Amino acid sequence: LEQIEKQLAKLVEVVSIKHCDPATTVVRELALIKVATDANTRHRVIEAANIFRARIVDIAVDSLVVEATGSEDKIAALIRLLAPFGIRELVRTGLTAMERGCEVLRKEG
Repeated sequence: LEQIEKQLAKLVEVVSIKHCDPATTVVRELALIKVATDANTRHRVIEAANIFRARIVDIAVDSLVVEATGSEDKIAALIRLLAPFGIRELVRTGLTAMERGCEVLRKEG
């Protein structure tokens, strides 16, 4: 963990790093999933997305892009459900976390 933090700290985009306690942290992941669809399967993909409270963010003639946020397990389950339709492209952010309550990672100023 320490080595990972040192490597991340070298990146320009990283402002601060803090190891968070899972018990006091909100943790989420974002995934964009492009799924192959046609007139026969589109409604089934939309229904599957709705079950996971995911959003359809793009509709094309032969595909849909589903946006989902949640735990790693939720994202993995949605991917397994959509896989039989044909996942054309998949992007995942990895875990993002923020501590609960009024504690902040970095104070402004």
